[in-house]
Amino acid sequence: MKNRKILKITGVAVLVAALLVSVGYNIYLTFWGMDSYLQSTDEIYIMESGILRNNLEFADGEDYEFVYDFENEEYPKLIEEYKIDKTAGDGSEFERAVRLMDEYAPRLTHKSNYDNSVDMNALSLLKHSLDNESHGINCRNKAQILNEMCLALGIYSRKVWIMPNSIYDSDCHVVNEVWDTKLGKWVMLDITNNEYWVDENGTPLSVLEIRYKGAMQEFCTPVRPGDRLDDLEGLKEKYIGDFLYIMKNMVYMQYCHRFTVGESEVIYMLFPENLDTKYEMIISEESCERAPF
Repeated sequence: MKNRKILKITGVAVLVAALLVSVGYNIYLTFWGMDSYLQSTDEIYIMESGILRNNLEFADGEDYEFVYDFENEEYPKLIEEYKIDKTAGDGSEFERAVRLMDEYAPRLTHKSNYDNSVDMNALSLLKHSLDNESHGINCRNKAQILNEMCLALGIYSRKVWIMPNSIYDSDCHVVNEVWDTKLGKWVMLDITNNEYWVDENGTPLSVLEIRYKGAMQEFCTPVRPGDRLDDLEGLKEKYIGDFLYIMKNMVYMQYCHRFTVGESEVIYMLFPENLDTKYEMIISEESCERAPF
C-alpha cells in the first residue's frame, strides 16, 4: 500500500516536471529559439518587395493631363482664417509644404472609420476636426486639407491613393505629392503620419520612386520634420511600422483628374500590367512623373 502511494506521487511529479519542461521549451522557442515568420519585419518586407517587383511595370495608359486650380474663391478665406502663408514661410515648395504638414498633422486626430460626413473641403474639415480629438478624420480628408492649403499658396499639389494588392485588403492610404522646382520632381508627403521619404543621401522621394526602391530593395525610409538625417538606418528601424504599411500599399495608384476645393469625380488609375482590371481610365506612368506645367 505504501509503495503504491509512493509510485502515485512519483508519477504526478514526473507529469508536472514534463509539463514545466514543455512550457519552458515553448517559451524559449517563442523568444529565443526558432524564428517566427509573423515576428520578423525582414520577412514581411521580403514578401512586400516581392509583390512590388512582380508588378513593377505599369500597363500602357493614356497620356492624361491633371488640372490644378489656383483661383478658387475659398483660398483667400483659408489663408486669412488660418494664416497658412505665415506657417509655410519662405523657401522651396517642398520646405513650405513640410511646414504646413508639421503644423497640422498633430492637430488632426486620426479615425480610420470616419464616415466622410463633413463636406470634403479644407474649411469645413478644419472647422470640424482641428484640435478636436472627438472629431477624428481619415487620411483621405487630411490629405484634402493639405492639398488645398498648398494650392492656395500657389504650390502644385495633388492627392494620391496608394493601393494594396490583395482583393481581401480593403485598407488603402491617401498621401500628397508636391512639385518642387529646386528638385525638379514630385515629392510625397504623408500628413497622416507627418512623414516624408528620403533615399540614402537624404533626398526626398516621390511616390513612384519609393515604389521602385521598395521593389528593388534599395534603401529608403520615412522621416519626420525635425529628424536628424545623419542616421537614416536608425530612422528606418524607428519607423519600420510606417515603412511596411506604405510598402504594402504601393501596388497601384489613383489620382483625381482635377485638384481643387473638394474632389473631382473623375479618377485616373496607374495600374500594373500583370494585373487585370476592367477600369477604363488607365493613365500612363509618364503622365504621373512629368512636370505639371
